[in-house]
Amino acid sequence: MEFYLSIDGDKKGPFTLLKVGSLLEDATVTPDTLAWHKGQEGWLPIREVPALESMVEAVKREKEVAEAAEADANEIPDLPKQPTLAPGGQTQAVAPSFIRQVRPFTRFWARMFDCMLVMTLVYFFVDTSFLMPRGDESMADWLVRYQEQIASEEAMAIASTIVRAFVGWHFLEAAMLYLWGTTPGKAILGIRVRTLEGERPSPLRALGRSLYVYLMGVGFYLFPFMLIGLTFSFFRLMATGQCLWDQHLKLESSAERLSPVRIVLVIFAFFALVMLQSLKFS
Repeated sequence: MEFYLSIDGDKKGPFTLLKVGSLLEDATVTPDTLAWHKGQEGWLPIREVPALESMVEAVKREKEVAEAAEADANEIPDLPKQPTLAPGGQTQAVAPSFIRQVRPFTRFWARMFDCMLVMTLVYFFVDTSFLMPRGDESMADWLVRYQEQIASEEAMAIASTIVRAFVGWHFLEAAMLYLWGTTPGKAILGIRVRTLEGERPSPLRALGRSLYVYLMGVGFYLFPFMLIGLTFSFFRLMATGQCLWDQHLKLESSAERLSPVRIVLVIFAFFALVMLQSLKFS
């Protein structure tokens, strides 16, 4: 989406979403500057344009963080600020931290860990087994037996149990977000969900976020809706720094940079789930 801005009484643009954020950061424009995009009935202040709300909030938070850091630096005069230099000695523009810290893949693996955890629990509480090939059986014969198994009433019952488990999980996830601001997958990957004021979300907002993700983020865990939801969320996160649910519910997800120790912990946690599943089917 491209935006036009009213700067010094003149219509300027088109600008991309990130360019508008850059103009807000360097105070070329303000949240009260009039903006327009295709499909919008008339000119509105930037802060009232739905597509730009997350950018205004992100720039506001960036300024608050910068002001706090400047205040801390002023208390220690022996530590001068130094700009980031590019090769050749020229000052290099630093990308806003909200763009650098969205970490979409970290958030993806946190979600996948929680999904694997749910699946592992389901496998341990249902009476099922993995169909293994026989010693003298061809692959074609094994595929025939496998198709017969997944079409059986038992397989349908297991699939129904998995669906109910994922629905129940999102209510449990909401409870964990309210109590701790995280889930098992988010915790091991250093992700926390907070309000814009830095507090844990209320029960209603936590439940809204969890169900929002279930409907639009992972598409009920059904293909191709899951692929569509994840793809849309990825590009929106990279473009705006926020997923749709966090913007609408006034929440933010912070992800720490993965240290070597945490990476080892994450690998071990995934390996443990795989081993637990293999014990069930061995």
